Amino acid sequence: MMVLQHSKSDHPRVDEVFTRDALGFIAELDERYEADRQALLSARIVRQEQFDSGVMPDFLSTTAEIRTGDWSIGQIPPDLVNRTVEITGPVDRKMIINALNSGAQAFMADFEDSNSPTFDNTISGQVNLMDAVRRTISLDQNGKSYRLEDDPAVLFVRPRGWHLDEMHVTKDGRPVSASLLDFGMFVFHNGAELINRGSGPYFYLPKLESHLEARLWN
Repeated sequence: MMVLQHSKSDHPRVDEVFTRDALGFIAELDERYEADRQALLSARIVRQEQFDSGVMPDFLSTTAEIRTGDWSIGQIPPDLVNRTVEITGPVDRKMIINALNSGAQAFMADFEDSNSPTFDNTISGQVNLMDAVRRTISLDQNGKSYRLEDDPAVLFVRPRGWHLDEMHVTKDGRPVSASLLDFGMFVFHNGAELINRGSGPYFYLPKLESHLEARLWN
């Protein structure tokens, strides 16, 4: 069972994000993938020790067929065909509104490097994205009113990297993967909504160190 620790946050919409069903979904992701995540993080240490000892990186013999084969990627979703200008920034409310209104083709809402990962920021980020997806996000601040325009940028989400934990959400007393939390909460609350609106849940996956780490995301 998922144990939620949010004593450090008085966010008024915390229960809207961490619903019982949403926590159950995160628990399922943890049960399926946490052991693989830990194995891949251990493999990073082994690989670094090899490099430190003088072993040079090289292509894998097992992927030679991919490098020499005749193949192409699948069809690109229509709303991702034009990505001439993409911008990024943290998941605070004003930033999201202004970025989506900026005229760029895509905006990457960043739970990683540009976001201070306090628990309150994590909750606020999920709330802000839920509102942005539904086009209800707004802000009145310092005498100014911020609202979404009619043709906002396509939304990407950047969850935190595989190496990071979320100390405020635990399973059996152990922190869960920050990656799976950021990804899972966004998909749970917004995946179907985005598809119904003719788009989809799109992600920028940071700091991958091997094809096996990419495969785990897949």
